[in-house]
Amino acid sequence: MTEATDLRAVAEWMKKDWNERARQDAEHFVYTRDSQADEADFDASGRANYDQLVRPYLPVLLNGAEPRVCRVLEIGCGVGRMTRWFAENFGEAHGLDIAPEMVARARARLARFSNLAIHAGSGVDLQPLPDHHFDLVFSYIVFQHIPSADVIRNYIREAARVLKPGGAFKFQVNGDQSDAYRAHVRDTWLGETLSRDQVNEMLESAGLTLASLEDPGTQYFVVTARKGAGPDRRTYFLPGEPEDGGWRPVAQRSTITLHSPGGSNARLYAAMYFWPGDPHQRHSVSMTAGGAALPPQHSDGPGDHFLEWTLPPHAEGPLQIEMEIAPACAEPHWPALRIVGIATSPAS
Repeated sequence: MTEATDLRAVAEWMKKDWNERARQDAEHFVYTRDSQADEADFDASGRANYDQLVRPYLPVLLNGAEPRVCRVLEIGCGVGRMTRWFAENFGEAHGLDIAPEMVARARARLARFSNLAIHAGSGVDLQPLPDHHFDLVFSYIVFQHIPSADVIRNYIREAARVLKPGGAFKFQVNGDQSDAYRAHVRDTWLGETLSRDQVNEMLESAGLTLASLEDPGTQYFVVTARKGAGPDRRTYFLPGEPEDGGWRPVAQRSTITLHSPGGSNARLYAAMYFWPGDPHQRHSVSMTAGGAALPPQHSDGPGDHFLEWTLPPHAEGPLQIEMEIAPACAEPHWPALRIVGIATSPAS
């Protein structure tokens, strides 16, 4: 068989299996759980992933534009667990899924959103979506179920096609390279696993530039890439290694060293998570960067919070950052911090 025929055969296999899963218990297979849960719990899980993976990163992913003027596509939308939250925030949202049963349920669940379209996909490409249309393409816990690296490669190539110049593609693959996982026969549940080198090669062949790798070598290997350099003067830098870009516990005071790209009007973006059991409903987060004190930022209540600061002028290279949280948080409920990126105008 030709490669194209092989890809279509894999797509038909995935469509058949995911249609059957949708008929059995769509919510369970979209968001694996140990017991039945209601619709509110299902929606809350989508909101939690949106707040964790999307919301804090939007200034970087969208090149500083407001979501309400942007277009987003979610690959593998299922019944719309995360799609709802894209529709709540973006001016135009699209979801695509291979399984007609999933598509029908998503359309019914999210019919109230006039700015949302749900598409039935072929399983190998993003037709009928147009070229250069989207500001952001996103996919989470989808590619990990695809049993063919060539199909994943096609989706990455197609994401580059439908993105505007400067648009971002954030997606998750299974990066587990352990002997135990690699011994599994690939199917539509335990899909292909990709190494860092494989992902880099796929991005390069699609014309995408790597921006960030998070947790390579694990099931939740998250990749952010960009099509070109961006539509405006600002260039965005995300940490490229897990030790820089991952969540880390933060005591009352924490010191972080970042490699800054230099330039003027630089802004630092960070996300911070406060535990639901935290007795304090408001925190003040102060920062000193390169010896200069910056205005404090405030967070209200538990959950994820997006923080940003304008950095003092500095030379390219290591930038020492000291953060202090008040009131202090007791272990084990220290907040978790993730550095999202630095945005800067080119040096004059």
